[in-house]
Amino acid sequence: PGRRAMSVLTFCRLADPFGEPLATIADYTLLDYVLNCTPGAVGVLELTLDTSFDTSLLRRDGRIGVWRSLNGQAPYLDNDAIYLIEAITFRSGSTFVRAYHATTLMSRRIVAYYAGSAYADKAAAPADDQIKAFWRENAGASIVAADRDGVETYADISAYVTTQADLGQGASIAKAAARRVLLDVARELSEASETAGTYLTFEIAAPTERTLELRTYTGQRGVDHTADSDNPVILSESRGNLENAALTIDWHDEATWTDAGGSGEKADRRIQTAFSATRAAVSPFARIERFVDMSNVDTDSALADEADAALEAARPTIVFTGDLIETPATTRGVQFDLGDIVTAEDPRTRQQFDVRLDVIHETIGGGQRRVQVAMRSL
Repeated sequence: PGRRAMSVLTFCRLADPFGEPLATIADYTLLDYVLNCTPGAVGVLELTLDTSFDTSLLRRDGRIGVWRSLNGQAPYLDNDAIYLIEAITFRSGSTFVRAYHATTLMSRRIVAYYAGSAYADKAAAPADDQIKAFWRENAGASIVAADRDGVETYADISAYVTTQADLGQGASIAKAAARRVLLDVARELSEASETAGTYLTFEIAAPTERTLELRTYTGQRGVDHTADSDNPVILSESRGNLENAALTIDWHDEATWTDAGGSGEKADRRIQTAFSATRAAVSPFARIERFVDMSNVDTDSALADEADAALEAARPTIVFTGDLIETPATTRGVQFDLGDIVTAEDPRTRQQFDVRLDVIHETIGGGQRRVQVAMRSL
């Protein structure tokens, strides 16, 4: 009961790098795309087109949006996600396109200021605001050319990517980030905020097809739909909305003790450490050590934040995966979506866990549609 097929129409819209519409793509051979709201993650879209498609419309940083229509309703841009074309393969019988979520723009910039400057070393402030400040000062209207490395030609892209207003909701974190990749800096600020008690993630979203905006989210990207909430969503095989469910606990990349090395040399080098005695106690071999090289950091408080963030990032992963079966009561885009907190049920023990819906992977082609989800424990 309740498990009847939902009508989902999916098509793509193509625009040039400036956001000007070029074409609607409904007759693709295969569409495979990933929405991923894990801090620092960048989703990928892959599109296979037949030889009738006008390939002159495909270009570097061309914008692709995936549009969904549920049960004949007006189509919407899936999770405000725009993907930028980075690779095209021309074959005799098809054209293959690979594009990356617009958040990839953060991987194209570094914090190009000298260590110790106000633009590279920031005193403690809400982590979500810190992410936006680093972006504005390296890709937006707050660039200070006199203090930044090299020429600033094409550096300011605020005409194309706006910045959400500061919200002041992340944990207060200091950050030293001279000449670091901006995406890595933002990810580390998110991890440090979560360690301090406030979950934080970020993305470059598309409020409209033509516009992009850097946004941050605290608590969760979406809505709380756990079993105790006003509008609960429970995903499980027993309820008929999940197939091939699997619960994975992975300790392979875990660390329980982190050593962050800051400025200085030899015995004078600044060192701060972080340790999880609880996790280290589960096995006689569970003290697992990692060194984090943060030579630009010259304050103990900021260095301690780096050690804590590294320890947070090195937790064991507890992940639910499965094939989503959309029903009238659990339809993605209606009752729940990317970044929501939902409840997932272990297919074997029937134990329930509150999890973040971090990843949605859709594959459409050959008359088939498959939706896979990955949910991470809180």
